Amino acid sequence: METSEIFELLDKFDKSSLSEVIINKGDVKVTFRKPAAHVMFSQGAPLPVQAIVPPHHAVAQQPEVADEGDVITSPIVGTFYRSASPDSPPFVEQDSRVGKGQTLCILEAMKVMNELEAEFDCIILDVLVENGKMVEFGTPLFKVKRA
Repeated sequence: METSEIFELLDKFDKSSLSEVIINKGDVKVTFRKPAAHVMFSQGAPLPVQAIVPPHHAVAQQPEVADEGDVITSPIVGTFYRSASPDSPPFVEQDSRVGKGQTLCILEAMKVMNELEAEFDCIILDVLVENGKMVEFGTPLFKVKRA
């Protein structure tokens, strides 16, 4: 594989919506990987994020959510963590008052820890996912009431 071919592929990859590409050609293996973006909750259009879900992980079932209040959903596929480490307290609990920009949880995708931040002031009515569970794009994570 020639250097010019690699640069041409890199240019095409950079313009694509793919997050990772692996190319094997003879003895040469080339991997292109984009860094994960900082994730924030958005009331608008869903964030375009692609992630690889290992088939051996169980995915959390999407819980039933009542119509009261707002629901914060997962913008990516990943593992849901309530705290920064197993020894740390959860970022939020039920009845927590949350300020805009405050971290709600961590979503791990492809070994990258993405902090999910509140886009508005709110009160946590319910945490809908268990710590350490895999979540899909759009899985309800928190039921909240705007403050």
